[in-house]
Amino acid sequence: MKRLYCFLLIASSLMVLAACGSETTEGSNAEYTLRLGVTQNEQNAEYQAIFQFKEAVEERTEGAIEVETYHSDQLASIPDLIEQASVGADVGTVTDAAQLSDLKKEFSIIQSPFMFENKDEIEQFMDSGLYQEWVEEFTDQGIRILSFNFQLGERNLATTHPVTSVDDFKGSVIRTSGAEIVNAAISSMGGSPTGMPWTEAYPGLEQGVIDGVEAHNTAIYESSMYEVINHIAKTNHYQLVSALIVSEDWFDSLPEEYQEIVLEEARAAGETATEMSMESSNEYEELMKEAGVEFHEVDREEFKELADTVYETMGLEEIRDEVNEVLGK
Repeated sequence: MKRLYCFLLIASSLMVLAACGSETTEGSNAEYTLRLGVTQNEQNAEYQAIFQFKEAVEERTEGAIEVETYHSDQLASIPDLIEQASVGADVGTVTDAAQLSDLKKEFSIIQSPFMFENKDEIEQFMDSGLYQEWVEEFTDQGIRILSFNFQLGERNLATTHPVTSVDDFKGSVIRTSGAEIVNAAISSMGGSPTGMPWTEAYPGLEQGVIDGVEAHNTAIYESSMYEVINHIAKTNHYQLVSALIVSEDWFDSLPEEYQEIVLEEARAAGETATEMSMESSNEYEELMKEAGVEFHEVDREEFKELADTVYETMGLEEIRDEVNEVLGK
């Protein structure tokens, strides 16, 4: 039944592509077509990076691969795109580890609260044999991870009321992606997670349906979320790192030389997104301060101590130990 639903979803998505405002190549004679969609708007680093990927891949394959790019969930939501890709559709997206963990539990650890201290530790883990094993096993789920290096910044709590301690946060209704590990993290810290599409968070805050979001500076600023929140608590409960993923069937259909180009340009796209995000994060913080948003330093150990229960409740203790061994902790 689930597979039937996915194919019906794919069919309906293809019917509305003309209305999606995609970036396509006119008069194309491409042998292979890939549709990439992201949640963020066209100014965001994620979209700019996949547009770079599109241009580079099309140029290097001399138009044999055509890449259509969509922003603002125009193609489909991230969970839907992951589902479509897993059953062989020629689609892909930029997705965080939490949403991939629905297919392979181990990926939850990459987005678990307070797991990594900084981006260097994440990169160290991504270079490990353990991570490579996970990536290879993931193809059994119908998904090809092209690159997992979109480092988009620290996730904080952006709220309508000040959060300076765990007591302030208790009972706060917080928008999440709906991924299990993110919901568990917010719950463990005392909040009440509510899964909803990112595009619905602004009106949700405006209407008082939610009290805040957990997000990074670029997402908050470029979605104008600072207009409907007043405070940002710098919890840095995890570093957001995302992957560019496509259908394994689509990737397998490419000649080997094209596969190499796609992999190389996916990594380059991730590097671009990371650079853009890091450069803009501090700038956006200052602009949001000028707009009246208050940033609060908090005792991260308070939040970390509460969040530690996630590893037991999610059954991630053994995986955490394996990753800590890789990190030399």
